[in-house]
Amino acid sequence: MLKRPNDGSAFGFPSELLQHNTAVTRILQLTDLHVFSEAGQQLKGIPTRECLQDVVDYIMANEEPFDHVIVTGDHTHDELPESYAAVREILTPWHDRLWQVPGNHDDRILLRSAFSDRISGESDEQIRFQFAVGPWLCVGLDTHVPGEVPGNIEAGQLKWLKNLLKDSPAERVALFFHHPPVDVNSVWMDPIGLSGREQLLELVRDDRRIKLICCGHVHHEFSGIVEHTEIVTTPATGIQFDPAGDTPNFATAAPGYRVIEFDSKWFATHVVRLPEVKFIPVTD
Repeated sequence: MLKRPNDGSAFGFPSELLQHNTAVTRILQLTDLHVFSEAGQQLKGIPTRECLQDVVDYIMANEEPFDHVIVTGDHTHDELPESYAAVREILTPWHDRLWQVPGNHDDRILLRSAFSDRISGESDEQIRFQFAVGPWLCVGLDTHVPGEVPGNIEAGQLKWLKNLLKDSPAERVALFFHHPPVDVNSVWMDPIGLSGREQLLELVRDDRRIKLICCGHVHHEFSGIVEHTEIVTTPATGIQFDPAGDTPNFATAAPGYRVIEFDSKWFATHVVRLPEVKFIPVTD
């Protein structure tokens, strides 16, 4: 059963429970960049490339260093080589610790080409990742469906994940992908979610090591719980969505990102938004 936490804590693991006498690993999640090939081009009045640069500049000036940076899809909006090149340039500070999965506004071939030093595989193969953080295993999944807005997690990828978890000695697991595997209480967003979610959530319920799932796609912050797992979505680095209403709705809110901290036992996570709303979305 999905439910919302009653407070701002991360499923009962607030930051004060982190064992600060042990090593804490910091992870940055960025999502829904929607960068265009032309620097000033706007998405509903929001200059997404400028917003991404603002987010990166703010993080570099105000955050402690991150050990890993994860981008959960929609690197570009127009899916052009020049757009991916622009994203790569802006993310320069983290090239040595960058992990990525595609969203519905991505092209696997171009994404893989632009980040060939970080993304293995060939051509349009699914883009996934895995890395260990102490007793934690972080896994990225590919929910991209070419030409479609909703996502899918098909049997082959679920088998891959199940085998990975079966063979892993990890004590705890965090999953990262684009489309959330639960409804986010939005009439207009929920129909463009994830197909195959039932099978994925069955796997999650069966493996109590899976403590956290981080997604994007919905351009706003959401948190819910399925059994032993917290499921969160993260604001975009550009345009923000409002889940209210029956049709696509855009929010006047600053860009944001998510901070995730792991130690040997707990995790804590929170969203940070930039302190200023520089741009107001417009409708056609």
